[in-house]
Amino acid sequence: MFKMSKKAEPRRGPFRRLSDSEILLFVTKTLQPRTSDQETPDFAAKLQTLKDIIKRQEIDLLNWPNSPSKDRFYASHLKAKRLVAELAEDFSGAATVAANSGDQACGE
Repeated sequence: MFKMSKKAEPRRGPFRRLSDSEILLFVTKTLQPRTSDQETPDFAAKLQTLKDIIKRQEIDLLNWPNSPSKDRFYASHLKAKRLVAELAEDFSGAATVAANSGDQACGE
């Protein structure tokens, strides 16, 4: 007689390690501001929105289970955070220089 075989449960494919480029792509996609250009027309507001999103992601990342993927994602996250901080510093520095040169031009 034939034995009834149990229906196999659907399984996920084998675990595949994400590459650094895939992680960076995920980070860049998720860090895109969720607002339209009409709502935040200036660069400073967009930069602040980006900082807020990065902060929320960092909080969410704490809930992830420990794994090598989490470590790589966190490293990519820190790189993105550092780049945003550099952008903010460059932007504020450029604004200060522009304001000072405008003051000098008016004072002459």
